[in-house]
Amino acid sequence: MPSAFNISHKALAACEDLQVLARMVVEGFFDGLHRSPFLGYSTEFSAYRQYTQGDDLRRIDWKVWGRTDEFYVKQFEDDTNMRCQIFLDTSGSMDFGQGDANKFEYGRVLAAVLAHLMTRQHDAPGLVLFSDQASQAVPPLASRHHAEEIFVALTRAQAAGRTVLGGNLIPLLETLNRRGVAIVISDFFSTDETAFELLHQLHAQNQEVIVFHLLAPEELDLPYDGEFLMEDSETGEQMPVHADEFRREYQKRLNDFCGRLTHECVKLETDYCRMRTDAPLDAALVKYLDWRSGL
Repeated sequence: MPSAFNISHKALAACEDLQVLARMVVEGFFDGLHRSPFLGYSTEFSAYRQYTQGDDLRRIDWKVWGRTDEFYVKQFEDDTNMRCQIFLDTSGSMDFGQGDANKFEYGRVLAAVLAHLMTRQHDAPGLVLFSDQASQAVPPLASRHHAEEIFVALTRAQAAGRTVLGGNLIPLLETLNRRGVAIVISDFFSTDETAFELLHQLHAQNQEVIVFHLLAPEELDLPYDGEFLMEDSETGEQMPVHADEFRREYQKRLNDFCGRLTHECVKLETDYCRMRTDAPLDAALVKYLDWRSGL
């Protein structure tokens, strides 16, 4: 993948305005696509889609054909509208990771970037924040300025509480009676089966689900030596650990957990993408556009 794709979350961390940051990431992403030899997407993706048999020939854009030698059909807001619910985990376990690799900060930026991209494509993004309490922070709406409400809600959001499927999250999920896409941004850490129940509930509501599984570098690499005290950020439970003795068992448990989550996603026909929070954001945009272009 060419260097033009490398949109670094760290390099943009100094920007505190989520709206500006999201625009920079998305525009940089499409600029990288334009300059690269990878022609999987068009920079006009938000306004065009590839021609399929049966489309109205009057909607073909012949200027695009002249530049690309491929047929693209003009899309209008009423026929590109897709309801997109972004579920962001705001539980205490998300507030982990040093500096720019903090899971919650990374997830918040990712949610903002996706909301901006969806609005650019004339889709209808909405935002759900969930921990032990859940709220429809911003309902889905197709509007040029709708993403601004999502940016405000994300700026105000904080990571606290436990990951629990219940309370007001179940009733909220039951309102998803129109087919759409659900983007779940989470570390999926919980003391029960909440992480998997959420995916099952979304599947039962006929939602197309894309999972972005966030893990901090410290969680993946366990870069500690000697003895230290591990504390569950949601329950406060503490456990003394000797890093050298625990590392192999820890890696096994983490791999087992990730394997189980991946298996559940495959079983539910859910797109799964595991992301290190010190990695560029563009992998998430590629995943989303791959899914969107297949509709």
